[in-house]
Amino acid sequence: MIFRLEHNPNPEDWRAMWSLRPDRFPYDHLSYLDALGVEWASVGSDEVVLPFAYGRSAFGFMQAYCPLGAQRLGPMGSGANEAREVRKALDALPRYARLRLKLSKPNDWPEPTSWHWRNGGWERWQEMPNYELNLDSSYEQVFGGFSSQTRRNLSKATGNQLWEYSNPDELWTYFVQNQGEKYQIPKGYERAMKSAMYHMLHQGRGAVWAAIGEGNQWLAGMFVAFSGDRAVLLFSAVTPEGRQRNSMTWLVNEFITMAVGRWKIFDFEGSKAPGLARFYKGFGAENSPYLSWERWNIPWPLR
Repeated sequence: MIFRLEHNPNPEDWRAMWSLRPDRFPYDHLSYLDALGVEWASVGSDEVVLPFAYGRSAFGFMQAYCPLGAQRLGPMGSGANEAREVRKALDALPRYARLRLKLSKPNDWPEPTSWHWRNGGWERWQEMPNYELNLDSSYEQVFGGFSSQTRRNLSKATGNQLWEYSNPDELWTYFVQNQGEKYQIPKGYERAMKSAMYHMLHQGRGAVWAAIGEGNQWLAGMFVAFSGDRAVLLFSAVTPEGRQRNSMTWLVNEFITMAVGRWKIFDFEGSKAPGLARFYKGFGAENSPYLSWERWNIPWPLR
């Protein structure tokens, strides 16, 4: 099988490979990758395409990686769910010093492993949590899967809360003000997320919604991206007042009532934080992990 390294793929060929995936993610669109402002390329065959960002690390060595603003990249194509084809794509990557990619996990991918030697380098992989809610039913059926705690929080959502459109700058501002100290914000994350959100808005493939209280008080907000039959919770924020009033629970429920019948999957994305995992599972979402794969290539004289 011949793999090609491409920096400027044909848009029609790319979309054809993207459309062959049963679970189509927004991160794999050509325009989304361009919006992130990173150097990127792909290795591909007739069966599978694997995108990646590349550049020099802070220590000066070349690396391939998954950029900020994209939870995962690829694989795409008819072989995207076949471990053998994805393994071939990983082996075809440029032999940069470090490779650290995040990608959708093929159905028959091996169990997670610790560092081990393979073909002139050290590599490992692990599963990363990602919570998905099935919307391919009625709202009553989805609500039946809510936990008792989520139902109580929803019933306690107090005050007049309105569902309104917002914008990425407002959403980011409230995130920094209220979650900025709790979560370490990587350098470049603001630019990447704002670029991704505005790009999706301008393409008509995303929207920002907010829960607004009395006196136009901003309580909670979220950006949802649309891709195929999947709606992805790309970014969110909540104020202390919003927490007290269970505004995020209320907002997510409002979205679900609208989303049932429009999309088949509501993708909450993933988090290792136990509190967020409980919040997602409270709506009936189930863990559908993706793959984190790392490799260090060893120069020939040092092997």
